[in-house]
Amino acid sequence: MLARLLLALFLLGPAPAFAAEDLKPYLFDLLEKDSYLKAWNAMLAGARVPPWVKTYAKSFDGPANPSKDIAVGGETYTLAWVCKTHDCGDNQVYVLFAPEARQAWGLLLSPGDKRTWLGAPDPAIKAAIESGMY
Repeated sequence: MLARLLLALFLLGPAPAFAAEDLKPYLFDLLEKDSYLKAWNAMLAGARVPPWVKTYAKSFDGPANPSKDIAVGGETYTLAWVCKTHDCGDNQVYVLFAPEARQAWGLLLSPGDKRTWLGAPDPAIKAAIESGMY
């Protein structure tokens, strides 16, 4: 019996080790924190966005990928992404959060290759968002 167990463990190989700190949060995880939600809402204030973005801003329910760390001016920013459920192709939002969620900027991709910048990003922030796009 012990021999079979050892053989099974050998054949399966070592289990991959994933540290919790290696897992990056999704946009909905970030928006559960007050500082990120405040930066998100400030970014969207006065912006004309499609209904699906407004719905996401309330429900935090939509397809997303884990966030990424992006270097900007020697600091680490967080880039997150979400898209419209069942229609991701032309309906995406990339959001870049400054360290400690001091501010957020975004890029809304809409049908017809339309790009709308949110939060008035400067050229360095725009380049950072574009460099991290999936």
